[in-house]
Amino acid sequence: MKRKLFLLLGCAFLSMDLIMAQISKVTGVVISEEDNMPVVGASVLVKGTTIGAITDIDGKFQLTNVPSDAKKVVISFIGLQSQELPIQAVMKVSLKSDTEVLDEVIVTGYGVMKKTTFTGAANIADAQVLESKSDANFMKALEGSMPGVQMNNSTSMPGAQASIYIRGEGSINSGTQPLFIIDGMPMNSDTDAETESYNRAFNPLANINAADIESVTVLKDANATAIYGSRAANGVVVITTKKGQEGAMHIDLDIKQGFTNIAPNNLTFCDAQQTADLFAQGLVNKRNSTYTYDEALAQIKKDYNWDGVSNYDWMDAITRTGYYQDYNISFSGGSTKTKFYASLGYLSQEGVAINSAMKRYSGRLNVESSYKYFSFGFNSSYAFADMDAFSQSTGGSYSNPFVAAALKATPLDPFYNEDGSYNMNIQYNPLAVYDEEAGDIYNTKTTTINLNPYLAINFGKGFIAKTSLGINSYGTRQYDFWSPYNKQGSSYNGLGTQYNSNMTTITWTNTLNWMKTFNERHNLSVMVGQEAQWKNYWNEEYSGYDFPMLGYRELKTAGASNGTPSYNTREARLASFFINSNYDFAGKYYAQVSYRRDGSSVFGTDNRWGNFWSVGGKWRISGEDFLKDNTLINNLSLRASYGTVGNQDIDWYAARGFYMTGSNYDNTPGITPGSLNNPNLGWEVSNKLNIGVDLTLANKWFFTLDLYNEVASDMLFLLPLSMTTGLEETYQNIGSMRNRGLEFGVNGTLLSTKGWTWTAYANITLNQNRITKLSDGKAIESTYSIMEEGRPLRQFYMVEYAGVDPETGSPLWYKNETGDETSSNWNECAKRYLGSADPKAYGGFGTRLRWNGFDFSADFNYRLGGKVYSSSNRFYLSTGTQGKLTPTTYVYENAWTENNRYTDVPQYIDGNTSGENNHSSRYLYSGNFLRVKNLQLGYTLPKSILSKALIENLRIYVSIDNLYTFKAKDFIGYDPETYTSGLIAFQYPSTRTFLAGITLGF
Repeated sequence: MKRKLFLLLGCAFLSMDLIMAQISKVTGVVISEEDNMPVVGASVLVKGTTIGAITDIDGKFQLTNVPSDAKKVVISFIGLQSQELPIQAVMKVSLKSDTEVLDEVIVTGYGVMKKTTFTGAANIADAQVLESKSDANFMKALEGSMPGVQMNNSTSMPGAQASIYIRGEGSINSGTQPLFIIDGMPMNSDTDAETESYNRAFNPLANINAADIESVTVLKDANATAIYGSRAANGVVVITTKKGQEGAMHIDLDIKQGFTNIAPNNLTFCDAQQTADLFAQGLVNKRNSTYTYDEALAQIKKDYNWDGVSNYDWMDAITRTGYYQDYNISFSGGSTKTKFYASLGYLSQEGVAINSAMKRYSGRLNVESSYKYFSFGFNSSYAFADMDAFSQSTGGSYSNPFVAAALKATPLDPFYNEDGSYNMNIQYNPLAVYDEEAGDIYNTKTTTINLNPYLAINFGKGFIAKTSLGINSYGTRQYDFWSPYNKQGSSYNGLGTQYNSNMTTITWTNTLNWMKTFNERHNLSVMVGQEAQWKNYWNEEYSGYDFPMLGYRELKTAGASNGTPSYNTREARLASFFINSNYDFAGKYYAQVSYRRDGSSVFGTDNRWGNFWSVGGKWRISGEDFLKDNTLINNLSLRASYGTVGNQDIDWYAARGFYMTGSNYDNTPGITPGSLNNPNLGWEVSNKLNIGVDLTLANKWFFTLDLYNEVASDMLFLLPLSMTTGLEETYQNIGSMRNRGLEFGVNGTLLSTKGWTWTAYANITLNQNRITKLSDGKAIESTYSIMEEGRPLRQFYMVEYAGVDPETGSPLWYKNETGDETSSNWNECAKRYLGSADPKAYGGFGTRLRWNGFDFSADFNYRLGGKVYSSSNRFYLSTGTQGKLTPTTYVYENAWTENNRYTDVPQYIDGNTSGENNHSSRYLYSGNFLRVKNLQLGYTLPKSILSKALIENLRIYVSIDNLYTFKAKDFIGYDPETYTSGLIAFQYPSTRTFLAGITLGF
C-alpha cells in the first residue's frame, strides 16, 4: 500500500532521459524483502550517469546504452532502503523496508514536503491503519494510534456523532473540533439535526469511505497549522485520497462481512424472581409497614398479575446481533500523462438495538493529467447514507428503547396481551413503539458531494502557479414520526415532522510557489496565496398530525398541518491572504515562517480581520560532523515553533443586531429584539508553543517527544444578559484557557530475520487543562460541575458520598467542604471538588508480526486519570426513590440488609425518601480503561500460486474490534468512554464486531 502512495512521486521525480553511449543491456526485477512482491515504480540508475529506468507493474526493468566503463547501479524506492550493486547482465534485487522514510512525506493541504524539512508537529496514519477497523467514521481508527488525538465516543450507534480533540479541548463556547481538509479542500464536519439535544445526528465524517483514503495527517502545532489561520485553533486533519498510477489498469476488491454484539459489561438487570423479591423487601422495609415478606410478595404478584414463574427479559427483546457488510471495488491506472482512480463502495451496519442501523453508498473518481507545462485534474466523490436512530438525550427519552425497557417495563410485565396485541399497560412499550409496520420512525438521509478541480502551471525557474476550486455540499433529510403506540404520538393520533437542510461550502484557492537552490547548500521555497470561501446554509421544517389509521406514516397522509412551516437561511464569507517560506542549509538547519490574514463576516464590522503567524526551526544534530558516521544514532533533530491561530466557529450572525417577527399582539403583527449588535466582536486566538525531539537508533527504533503549551485568549464566550433585555445571552471576547502537555511516541522493529518481521509501537499523551480567566472572575456553577479560574474546564463539583450507615442502611454524605463529618441529610451537605472529566494520560500501543505470508496485529488504547458521572445510574441504581423500576443485579446483590451491613448501596425501600439518588459522587466513577481495540489475523497467498489464476494479490483475514475493555473496579455501566463533559446518561451500549474479509488485486 505504501508503494502505491509514493508511485506518483517516484514517476514524477525519478524518471530520466537515456543517453546514447556504447550499447550494453541490463535487465532485472526488484522485489520487496518483506513480502517478496514486486516493487512498482522503483528507480534504477547507473551510477555516475543519467541513464536509468523505472520498474514496471511486475517490478521489472531494462537498461540499454549502458557505458562499458559503468560499474554500479543504484536502486531506490521511497519507503525501502536503497542499494548500490555491481552491474550484471541479469539482476534480481531485494529491497529491505526502511521505516525511517515510510512517513517521509508530510501533506499539509496546501502542499507536500519531506518530513526531514518539516519543523512542525504532525503524525501520519496510512491506509493500513484505517482499513483494519469497522466503524463508518474513519477517525475512530486513529484512537490510540498516534499521540495527541483523543476521541470521545458517547455512543456505538452506527453513524452517530463523535467528538475529536487534538491536544485537549481548546474553547468554552466556540468550536472545539479540528479543521478537516480532503485533497486540499476544506470540508464540513458539523452535524445537523432537527433537535441537537437528541444526540442522534448523523456524523458527516461517516460519509467518507476509508477504503478511498491513502493517508491521514494530523497537524498539531502552530507551525503546521498557522497557514490555515482562522480555522486551525483546534488542529488540522488532512485527508489524502488514493490516486492512479502509471501502468495497466489495476482492480482491487475488498469484501468484509461479520456481526456485532454488545461488548462485555457489568450493567445487568434482574430477572422476574429477583425483581419480585426486591420489590417485596421494599414493601416490608417501608416506614410503618405492616407487611410480612410473604404478604408483600403476594401483593406484588397481585399488582402485576404475575404467576410467579414467567420472566420477561425486555433488554433481550430490544437487542439483537447486528449484521455487518462492507464491499469496495476500485480501478486505477493510467499512462505517463493521465492517471485515474475510481471506486464504488457499500457499507451496511445493523446496530445491536432495534431501530438502529446505517447504510452508505459511495463513489469516487480522481483524475490527474499533464501536458507540457500544465497539470490539471479533479478529485470528486459522492456518498449517500441512510440511518435509523433514536433519541439519546442525556435527560432520558422514552423513545430510547433502553430507557423504556428499564424505566417503564419490568420482568414481571408481559410483552403482549393474551390476544397477541401489544401490552399497552406499559407506557412506551418499546416493542410497540418500534413496530416495523406501524411504529415510530426516526430516519435521517444524508448526501455528501465533493468536487475539487485544479490547474497548475510550471513557468520554469522554480515557479509553479496553482488554482483550485473546492465544492463541499452536505444535505440532510430527517423524518420523525410519533406513532399512536407512542404516548406523545397518541395524543396527536400520529405526528410526522420533516426536516431538510443543506450546507454548501465553496473554497477558491490560488497559490504561487517558488523553489530555488543556491550553491547546492541553500534551499529556499516560498508560497504566496489567496483564498476565498463562501458558506451557505438553509433549513426547513414542516409537520402534520391526525393520520387516518394505524400503519399510515407518510407525511402526505396526515389529516392536518401542525403549526406553521419554517424556513431559515444563513450565509458566511471568509477572505484570506497568506505566505509561507521554508529554508534549509546543508540539510542540517531548517527554518519556516508563515503569515495569514483573514477577514470573516462572522465578526463585528470593527474587528473582522485577524492576523495569524508562526515561526519554526529545526536543527538536525545528526548531520553534524561529530555524529555524521555514527552507526547508532542515525537521526537526532531538535524542533521548536511558536505562533497564533484563530477560532471563528460561532453562530454566523452572532455580531449582528436582529429583530424577530412573529411577536404578535391582539392580532397585530409585531417584532422583538432577537440579538444585540456587537461591532467589536472579534477573533478568539490560540497561542501555541511546541518543542520537539526526533531520534532514530540503529535504523530500527524511532522516538518522538513533543512539549506544548497552548493558550486560548479573547475567547468567544456566551455572556448571560439581564432578563430586562428580553434576551438570554450574547457573545463577548472574554476569558482565556490553557492546555499544556507532553506527547511521546515510539515505534520500531523487534525482530527482522528471513521470513520474520516483528514491529511494535506505543504512545502517550499527558495533558493539563486550566481556565485562566473568566468574565468577572466569578465561578459558573451547575448541578454537578463548575467552571472556575485555576481549575479544569470539566471540573466535577458535587456533594461527596460517604457510603451507608451500617446501623440503619441510610445513605451518608460528607457534611462540609473538607473533613470527615457525615450527615444523612443531603440538603445540609456542601459540595466538593471531585476530579475532572479530562484524562491525565491517554494513548495506545500495539504490535505487528509477519511470517511467510501470515500477518497478525494487535492494537490497544487506554485512558487514565479522568472521571465520569453516570446520571442515568441515579435511576438504574435507585433503591426505591424512583418507584418500582427494574433493579440492576448490583443493587439486588449489594443493597443493605441486616445481614449485609457494610456496603455502598442503601437499604431498598418502596417509596424511599432518604434522598439516596440525589446528585452526588455515588455515581462518580473512575474513567480509567484499557481497551483491546483490534485483533487481526491474515494470510497472503504466494504470488506463484496466484499468477496462474491471473490474480496479483489475495489476502484473507479475520478481525475483532473492541474485544474487551478493562475498566476501573468502581465503574458500573456499559463503557467509561463518553461525552467530553464526562457525562454518561442512558448510553447506547458499547459494541464489538467480528469480521472476516478478503482482498483481491488483479
